[in-house]
Amino acid sequence: MHIITINLPYNSNQKLKTVLDRVNSDEYLQSLWDCINTNAVRRLGLSDHGRVHFAIVSNIGLKILRNLIEAGVEPSIVTDHKLTNNDAEVVVFLGSVLHDLGMVAHRENHQIFSVSLAAQIIPGLLTGIYGEKERAVVTAEALHTIYAHESEIPQFTIEAGVVRVADALDMKEGRARIPFTAGKKDIHALSAMSIRDVKIRKSKQKPIIVEISMYNESGIFQVDQLLKKKILGTKIEGFIEVVAQVENQQRKTVLTRYTLGAPDTSSPKVSIE
Repeated sequence: MHIITINLPYNSNQKLKTVLDRVNSDEYLQSLWDCINTNAVRRLGLSDHGRVHFAIVSNIGLKILRNLIEAGVEPSIVTDHKLTNNDAEVVVFLGSVLHDLGMVAHRENHQIFSVSLAAQIIPGLLTGIYGEKERAVVTAEALHTIYAHESEIPQFTIEAGVVRVADALDMKEGRARIPFTAGKKDIHALSAMSIRDVKIRKSKQKPIIVEISMYNESGIFQVDQLLKKKILGTKIEGFIEVVAQVENQQRKTVLTRYTLGAPDTSSPKVSIE
């Protein structure tokens, strides 16, 4: 099996570095990631939910969290458990790489299965880094981010909001190519293919500015119908601004023709090119 290495700017956070190193060398965990994509990509025709996804989400999540902290937003693990910003980074990283584990069993209610699997894995990743009490706290906070990463589930923490939004922002060009080329050309696939790039920066007004460039206007479905649902209800929604625009010099058509009810058929038939 090819072991993928997640590159993460851990800076001076030695706890995060140790957990990162353990994840990068954990063959069992990475084998589970492969099993996720067997279900997601091969069997369900979804976009990647495996190693690359977790690497992207963990980097986005860490950037969002650090922007919030620099703006004076206190992570929930600091407020409620008197731990540190470094511990919040560990929580966000664990949530980012473990939130989809349950897809090894099924897509439906996968967050429940993810919690069950992650509860077996996280304590081992934290052994020797934390004392028993702190290890229990970090495990509990990470499990909440995992369970609450779906938009319909109420969230209690800043860190959970970071993981949910980071998960949703893995949308740049090419991430929807698998279902699109497999023949899935509904509004979800078409709009996803219309996203060119996603960038995150900060301003004096908002610590998180999400800039989304699109090939054409259909990409707005990803923003207005999908990303918005992920942001609303989180503890960080008031700190986020999303700007989406079509780059005229990069404008591209992803669908050339759509036919419903071809004249030579007795029942409606959809033809998409």
